[in-house]
Amino acid sequence: MNKLKYVFGVISIVLLSSFMAPKDKKDKADEPRRVYMYGVSIDFNDSIVYITDVQHLDDILINKDGSLFNYAYYSLQLKTYLEGTLGEMNQTCAVIYSDKKKKLESRYLKTCKKYQSDKAASVRMIGTDSFMFHKE
Repeated sequence: MNKLKYVFGVISIVLLSSFMAPKDKKDKADEPRRVYMYGVSIDFNDSIVYITDVQHLDDILINKDGSLFNYAYYSLQLKTYLEGTLGEMNQTCAVIYSDKKKKLESRYLKTCKKYQSDKAASVRMIGTDSFMFHKE
């Protein structure tokens, strides 16, 4: 009889705790957001560094871990532009992004200063009149 009470007690606690568990709030990662981004491209055999302007895209998904959904797609856009339009091959492209504009602008300024202070690097800015990221 005591075993039966014990089993019944454990089952009751498990069932009650499952009903009483707090409901998960809808994760912001599931919602499309405005994302700010800029691109940097370097050819490690050359001294030219390309940096795009800060741009924004609406309705972009950020994964639950904070990573940009389909990140490679955006860096490939920059690589394709550099190869197709400017004839720059062997570029290594990166996209820096945030859903907070001020945070990204601060990082953008640091990136520009870093490469502009490097005497071996030649920085070339790519304006939005020449290249813009687009949503897939």
